[in-house]
Amino acid sequence: MISADSFHNSQKLLLAMGGTEERLQLVLGKPTQTGYQMVASREWTVPRESLRVLTAGLKETLDTLGLTVSDIGRIACVRGPGSFTGLRLVLAAAEGLAAGCNASLAGIDYLAMLARGPAPLLSGTLHVMTYARKGLVYLRTFNTPSMEEIFPLTSLSLDAATEQILAQGTQAVVMGSGLRKNQTYFDDFQKTHTGFTFLSKIWDNASPELLLETAAVAEFDEAHITPLYVRVTDAEDNLADIAKKRGLDPREARKRLDELQNR
Repeated sequence: MISADSFHNSQKLLLAMGGTEERLQLVLGKPTQTGYQMVASREWTVPRESLRVLTAGLKETLDTLGLTVSDIGRIACVRGPGSFTGLRLVLAAAEGLAAGCNASLAGIDYLAMLARGPAPLLSGTLHVMTYARKGLVYLRTFNTPSMEEIFPLTSLSLDAATEQILAQGTQAVVMGSGLRKNQTYFDDFQKTHTGFTFLSKIWDNASPELLLETAAVAEFDEAHITPLYVRVTDAEDNLADIAKKRGLDPREARKRLDELQNR
C-alpha cells in the first residue's frame, strides 16, 4: 500500500549513503520516468573521521545545488555488514534526517550490492568476501548473472571461508576487500586452486552509480533500518578482559550484557 506521503516522497530526491568500509559515500538522485538520474555524488576515505565529514558534506552538497533536506523524500543506507562505527554513524544520520524531513527509509545489504556490479558480466558462481577483522571475513555466494543466493551471509575464519568456497566447486570468481586485506593467504590459495579468478580491487567498493541503482530498487517504508552486524563486536569478544580492567566480575558483566540484549 502506498500512502499519500509515500507518493509525495517518491517525487523528491533519493539520498543513498554508505560507510561500511573505509570509503564513505553519498549519492543524490532525482526521479525520472525510468528510475533515478544522478544529481551529485561524493566520496571520502577518512577512517575515524566520518562523523566530522558526513553531515557537513551533505549540507555543502545541498547548498551548492540550492537545495535543502526538505527536498529529500527517500533515504537508503548500506546497513552492513562492515565497520560497526561506520554503520552506526550512517544509520544514525539517516534516522535523524528522515525524522526532520519526513523521508521514508530503506536498508541495503552490502555484499549483495557489491555482487550487482560484476554479476551482469559473469556466468557461474560468484563469492563476495569482505574484511571483517583480522583473520575473519564476511562471505556470501551468488549464482550469476541471476543473483540467486547459493550460500547465505556468514562471518568465517580464512580457513573456513576457503573450505566453504571449495565446497561450491573448483571454479568460481571471488571479489571483495577480504582478498586485499589477506593478500598473502589468498595468493597462496590461488596457486594451488587455479580455477578461481580473483577480481581486481576496482570492484571492492560500489561505484556511485551502483549505489544509486541499488537504492532505487530498495524497499522503502517508514520503519527504522535494522543494522546487519552478522558477527559479535570486538568489545563483546573481549568482555572478560574489559570487565577485569574496570574491576568488575566478568560473569556479572556478561549477565548484564545478556539482560540488556534480551530487553
